[in-house]
Amino acid sequence: MYADLRLALEDAKPLRAPRQLNPPHYVSMIFPFGGFGRECRHDLSPSEISAFRKQCVGSFRLAVSPSAVVDYNNVDQGQDGACTFVGLLNLIALMGRKDLIPINFKRWRASWRRFDREQCEDLAECLDLCASTSILGDVASTDLRYVPVRSRGNREMSFNVSYWVSDLASLAERYGAAVADVEATPWLYQNARFVEELIDSKRAVAINFAEHTRTCVGYNDDSLLFCDNWSKEYEENADTNGTYQSLFKGGLSVCGKWACYSWMREVVYVEERGGGGGDNKDNPIIIDF
Repeated sequence: MYADLRLALEDAKPLRAPRQLNPPHYVSMIFPFGGFGRECRHDLSPSEISAFRKQCVGSFRLAVSPSAVVDYNNVDQGQDGACTFVGLLNLIALMGRKDLIPINFKRWRASWRRFDREQCEDLAECLDLCASTSILGDVASTDLRYVPVRSRGNREMSFNVSYWVSDLASLAERYGAAVADVEATPWLYQNARFVEELIDSKRAVAINFAEHTRTCVGYNDDSLLFCDNWSKEYEENADTNGTYQSLFKGGLSVCGKWACYSWMREVVYVEERGGGGGDNKDNPIIIDF
């Protein structure tokens, strides 16, 4: 059901990647999280965790309270390949909406095993499995919202334009780009506006990017701040050949935002309680569950 929404994007004409060598902001190549070298440690102290988290809340515009980041107590996906499911759990916990997936979070693996698979690549696929196994709450009235961003086929270059704005000049001004640059990579700036306006409206966003799903809770001029899905004692500084920043530390992660906006695949966020996001009958792409 939800996977079909992303597949429907393939009916749209694919766009072309920019031909110029170094267009501003656009990141032409990304690496999946298993595809680059890492410097890792597994023994961060409580004081190191606290110091890093406090540094982050002072450096980003946040969707949640600073204390929610400093005191973040995440579900740890471990090595189970369950980042989409765990990312959804961490999103709804941060938004105070555990009623949307009413399971015992401490026993989340029991729910994951009901899917009968080693990994779940896409948020849409994960949500289909949640629905088919009745893990979601009242499906008709929940306030989760799924938004496919780019297609699976067509080289992932067909886009969901239902949330795009027509005023390209305002996007250019907002992000210090020329209108011609926005025209060359419209999805980049449309995604930036979309995510950052959600953050400004105090809604965290689960983002599927680089084969990993995690919850974005803040942004600044250069980076996105995520509440991630791994142990808070773990630190990983990834080598992406200088293309973008990728740091995981203390249960959080910091990633170059333009890489994410260039290549993010789909997102899920939570509407206000009982808001339901309005009437979606005329919009088959952005839907409520």
